[in-house]
Amino acid sequence: INEELFSHYVKALDRLPEKCREIFILSRVEGLKYSEIAEKLHLSISTVDNQIGIALKKLRVQLKDFLPLLMFLL
Repeated sequence: INEELFSHYVKALDRLPEKCREIFILSRVEGLKYSEIAEKLHLSISTVDNQIGIALKKLRVQLKDFLPLLMFLL
């Protein structure tokens, strides 16, 4: 089940727009702060914040069928 969930997560990430995906990965996978991402990518902090919001909304929609399973696993 974990492999299937991870596979769907990766596919959902791949569907994000390139810059949105990059910002999301820097934040959630690499653990960078919004200010660090903004500096690294030469963006404003509000742009980073907005892109994270967009990524989360899109991921929630794409992974909605797996949220109950995810909550059970956590």
